[in-house]
Amino acid sequence: MKPIEILNALKVNRPKLGKETGVGLYRLFRLVAMEDILGNGASAISYYAGKKLGLELGLKSIDEFLALCDDLKIGIIKIPEMRDDFIHVDVYECVTCDGMDVVGRTLCSFEGGLIAGSIESITGKKTTAKEVTCIGGFGDETCGFDLTLKD
Repeated sequence: MKPIEILNALKVNRPKLGKETGVGLYRLFRLVAMEDILGNGASAISYYAGKKLGLELGLKSIDEFLALCDDLKIGIIKIPEMRDDFIHVDVYECVTCDGMDVVGRTLCSFEGGLIAGSIESITGKKTTAKEVTCIGGFGDETCGFDLTLKD
């Protein structure tokens, strides 16, 4: 069986409904179905999937990454701190959790993985992301990610 390639998955032909879908559908899959099936492992798998995707996108610049996030409506991305070994990324209006009632834990592992994979692809440095603030998780203003970059 042939795997589905990224560019193929992004091809959408829905003349009446368009390429957009409701955030609710994504959340039902990501936060309800995946967690029901995978339990505690859902976050790790979501992070891994996001990271793998970020690496495979082949992005060459931060501007390309920001444009992708805008096009996919992941959220409004701001990068208030960027050094050779550390980057902080804030996601406003996060697709996974903005508007939810506070649940007491971070929720945006897929976004963290996607950001880490994209930055690793762009910089060539091994990158990990840790979610340090979460809108739906803790009632924070943003979903914030601390990225550690290593040669």
